[in-house]
Amino acid sequence: MASTDTLLSFQPLANHPPSSNYATMDMRGDFPLLDFDDSTNEAAQFLAHVPSHYNSGNLTATLLWAATSATSGNMKFRVELTRITDGSNLDSLPSVGDSDDVTAAAPGTSGDIESSTTAEMTVASLAAGDLLLVEVTRLASDVADTMTGDMELVGLSLAEV
Repeated sequence: MASTDTLLSFQPLANHPPSSNYATMDMRGDFPLLDFDDSTNEAAQFLAHVPSHYNSGNLTATLLWAATSATSGNMKFRVELTRITDGSNLDSLPSVGDSDDVTAAAPGTSGDIESSTTAEMTVASLAAGDLLLVEVTRLASDVADTMTGDMELVGLSLAEV
């Protein structure tokens, strides 16, 4: 696999929300998206089989997002990657393999799509055929998150680097 090729891609409808503090489904025009509040840390989770062309490299996550109403301030989010293997118990998943926090400026126009990418993340022993849990959380309670209104997740992709 070539450097920075997209490995996995997720749309909002692929979310399987955590049991509490989850992002909510919404629509903007004809586009489904996930709304993350500005007052509560909310999360979305995505699960995928790591494809056979994965070459054991590091991963970056790119979020495509917009702001419901904000045109200024910063939004802070965290991406966590967890490897789930055969024999893992769904009632007590393994600990997070790696994570990265990103602070991104609100778009100048509400509804404009922004692209924000994490630093490289390493998930120990991740291999083709494993399950990978990807969790995105808006860190609304963080002092660096100053954007008012919802963050709207349009899509998420993982690239191997």
